[in-house]
Amino acid sequence: MSREQPSKSKRVQDYLRANPQSRNRDVVEALKEFGVTAADVSNAKAQLKKKYTRRRSRAAAVVAASVTNGAAPTDEANASISITEIEAAIDYVQAVGGITRAQQLLAIIQTIQEM
Repeated sequence: MSREQPSKSKRVQDYLRANPQSRNRDVVEALKEFGVTAADVSNAKAQLKKKYTRRRSRAAAVVAASVTNGAAPTDEANASISITEIEAAIDYVQAVGGITRAQQLLAIIQTIQEM
């Protein structure tokens, strides 16, 4: 395979990111011209899930010292962040397409709030 052509795994992962609700059968049908099999799709899904789970675990470990297991704190200056808030932030960043995009959107929201 030449360097210009993405691997089957990369093609499957890209397709799954673009179509997260698709079934293995749908992915195989869409990518059959590249020789993708059901096993390729299953392996790619497992790798994506493993990557997602690992990322969430690392984020939780980084802030473990200052984490509370309750509702949002009332004093923002000395606030600790709950696991629920961290997970929601991770989901938000992934939903909008990355940290840079999330920061841009938060800056827009902050500008609107200051009006």
